[in-house]
Amino acid sequence: MKKILVCLLLMVTMSAISESEGDGSLQLNDGYLRTMPPGQSVTAGFMTVVNHSKGNCLITAAASPIAERVEFHEHLHNDGIMQMRPLAAVSVSAGETVKFVSGGLHLMFFGVNQPLRVGEAASLKLQTDRCGDYELMLNIKSLMQPMMGH
Repeated sequence: MKKILVCLLLMVTMSAISESEGDGSLQLNDGYLRTMPPGQSVTAGFMTVVNHSKGNCLITAAASPIAERVEFHEHLHNDGIMQMRPLAAVSVSAGETVKFVSGGLHLMFFGVNQPLRVGEAASLKLQTDRCGDYELMLNIKSLMQPMMGH
């Protein structure tokens, strides 16, 4: 029982901390993944990125050991139709905050290679053009539960 409590405490603590090799320009917060319906291998991820530097940062790539690939996507409303399109990169201007949210800018995880269980976490690595590389633990939340603030 003690081991389980220690593991849970460690997991919660790690999910709130963004570990990085970056230069400290970016702060990554509130990261989570949605579970997937049975038989699916695609899910969405969300987070908040704050740029504390005086220069712009361009997030150029994302990767996770749980997926074959991770892409940046955005939802657009065009003539009353919602469309999703991939983005090559995401710009985080100096002093700005960018939110990856349901129905807007988000991460798509393709070829997810393991079950996603509520309460567990998965690693996400981000590469930038000039601000270094960052890592964030994403909490896994139920697809069926409403996402607070999303």
